[in-house]
Amino acid sequence: MILSDQIKVLFYAFIYGMFLMSTLKLYKKIKFKKYVFKVLSEFLFCVFNVCCFYYLLYKINNGVLSIYIFVMLFLGVIFCKVLYFRE
Repeated sequence: MILSDQIKVLFYAFIYGMFLMSTLKLYKKIKFKKYVFKVLSEFLFCVFNVCCFYYLLYKINNGVLSIYIFVMLFLGVIFCKVLYFRE
């Protein structure tokens, strides 16, 4: 993978980490009355985010995963939590 693709992937993973944290914060505000709906919606939320992340990663660099992608995803989540969602 060339350097420009690696930089794109790092930036994308960081931004997606922030997106993931924001959508998770919104998702937590939704209350479900039945346990089955809660479990099903959590499963669909996870599947949607994983599929969306991997599809866009596939478009950028043919879906090659490496450890620094997960590190940047984690840093994006932490950055968004510290910067925007202080509690």
